[in-house]
Amino acid sequence: MSDASSRIQIRVIGQFELVVGDMPSTVPVQAQRVLGMLAVVGSPQSRTVLAGTLWRDLAEERAKANLRNALWRIHGASDKVMCCTRSGVGIDAGVTVDLARAQHCARGLVRGDLAVDDARMIEMFESDLLPAWDEDWLVIERERQRQLRMHALEELSAALCRVGRYSEAISAALAAVEAEPLRESSQRALVSAHVAEGNVSEAVRQLGAYRRQLAAEMGIAPSRQLQEIVDTALLHAQSRGTRSVDRPVASSVGRAPVRTGGTAAGPR
Repeated sequence: MSDASSRIQIRVIGQFELVVGDMPSTVPVQAQRVLGMLAVVGSPQSRTVLAGTLWRDLAEERAKANLRNALWRIHGASDKVMCCTRSGVGIDAGVTVDLARAQHCARGLVRGDLAVDDARMIEMFESDLLPAWDEDWLVIERERQRQLRMHALEELSAALCRVGRYSEAISAALAAVEAEPLRESSQRALVSAHVAEGNVSEAVRQLGAYRRQLAAEMGIAPSRQLQEIVDTALLHAQSRGTRSVDRPVASSVGRAPVRTGGTAAGPR
């Protein structure tokens, strides 16, 4: 059997999917819930914990019966998906889980020790964890992953700016802004990417749009830190005699721009 035909993948970022070889494998909802929980948690669980968590509203024996049926259905799709022992049930070590890879990459980006040589890296962080699922156990796991992926997108944008890959840097920042439009650190990443590419007018436009949205939805203004990124870019553009905007945003009028330090992603 070839490597391609024997490869098994479980995807929980975005829509759930079990892939055996190169073909999606359809399993019942109960089996999906078992695989989804084990893939997200990332470690083997006892049968009692699995049954009690996934079928908490059922009597214990009924819940365990549902679990046995789900495991049997999974085994029918492939006998290499699960690792079942007396002590617990888990995903087999040979199975690839997209969440595990995304978390590894995200933590590497946040630590600053991961090279940004994969052009598809942004795709790993564009979707939430099983957004269509309504599971109590998933709420905290989803939020944990959301926070990690937001930080990863922001750091990825900054890292791409540092190596001059501005289009990808802007795409990463846009993915973060799309996920959380009011999150200032994501807006800062996008504004900084525009500035790094030399498009000060885009940075001014983005800051203005963010200012209006914040005022309308929360009654507050962007931080001075974010404003200073644009002010510094305007000052530099003026000093070069190549100012790229018709006029600054309202808060820049009547006061001198302030110089700031920081990386391509802006000061933190």
